[in-house]
Amino acid sequence: MQRLQQLDDQLEALLATDGEVDAGQLQQLLQQRHQLLQQLMAAPEHLEHNEWRAAVERTSGLLDRIRQHRERSAGQLQRLQHGQRSMQIYNTFR
Repeated sequence: MQRLQQLDDQLEALLATDGEVDAGQLQQLLQQRHQLLQQLMAAPEHLEHNEWRAAVERTSGLLDRIRQHRERSAGQLQRLQHGQRSMQIYNTFR
């Protein structure tokens, strides 16, 4: 569970930035977390209920932050595409 906490801390730090998130690093950390969770679930007798509940709550928080970053990136992409279309229209009348 300590390794899971460390991965969660790394993910939190990565997602705490307002700027661009390194997608490769995010994917790598999420994959490591998934593998670790699979290992932990394979031996449920070693899991403490309170620690597991805290891990589930952290998972929800991480998913919310990932969703926020995805929505923010989608908004930026829309603005960029709108700007490009505007420039194309402007250039046709130039």
